[in-house]
Amino acid sequence: MRWRSFSVVAFDCDSTLSSVEGIDVLAAELGMEADVAKLTDSAMNGDRDLSDVYGARLELLNPSRTQVMALKSAYKRTAVPHAKATVEALIASDVDTWIVSGGLVEPVREFGVWLGVEPSHVQAVGVEFDPLAGEWWSEGPDETKYLEYRAGHLTATTGKGDVLDRSIKRRGRRLMVGDGMSDAAVGSSVDMFVAFAGVVDRPQVTKLAPVVIRSASLAPLLALALGPSETVRLLDTSHRQVALAALEAIDDGALEFNDAALGRSFAAALSISRGS
Repeated sequence: MRWRSFSVVAFDCDSTLSSVEGIDVLAAELGMEADVAKLTDSAMNGDRDLSDVYGARLELLNPSRTQVMALKSAYKRTAVPHAKATVEALIASDVDTWIVSGGLVEPVREFGVWLGVEPSHVQAVGVEFDPLAGEWWSEGPDETKYLEYRAGHLTATTGKGDVLDRSIKRRGRRLMVGDGMSDAAVGSSVDMFVAFAGVVDRPQVTKLAPVVIRSASLAPLLALALGPSETVRLLDTSHRQVALAALEAIDDGALEFNDAALGRSFAAALSISRGS
């Protein structure tokens, strides 16, 4: 059984590309962190459907447009180790790279562009603000308040697979990486789900994944997406540092295979690629 590479990789954003949950950052700023974190965890752990808590969190917080837009900087400050380098190496290797997130679209999209992802390859949740709330006439910060979100596939636990099927036209094998139940629920829309436990370890999610990344770094994803041989080849390119980080993390046990046959296939491919 040989290791087969992937033509498409889709990332979750919060607690995967970034070490924070955007909604929790907003909650901390507004002094409501505990209440919102409880709702977030219930959805990410699969105890409640995301659609049950999505609007409730935003209504509780009632953030201004300025506060929502400030998430762009928060995401960049908290990018997980090697997130940007991993995305860049995938794109350079002609992998169709996406972000499919239940986060708010404007900050997620700008974070994605900073990582190197095309704006059209970022799918997230749109929100609307009340043009009559706040001091909209002033020249200071935009204090117009949250009005409503655009409910859809990304505001429900089982919706990411529908977004992938609708948005991604490129043929070939697909991989989804994320930390939450909404990522694990992509089902037949991808060929492999990889759980990222480097920020939050959710047992309800990791037990469903054929492969779990247990390092703080996203670099090991390169070897899963491109295959060990291509990752070794990257050692002789401008992407050497992230390829080296991937291989070192794997040697340190970063990959956990719940599918034993898959694990044997990967180990064999890695051994061959290293000439051992």
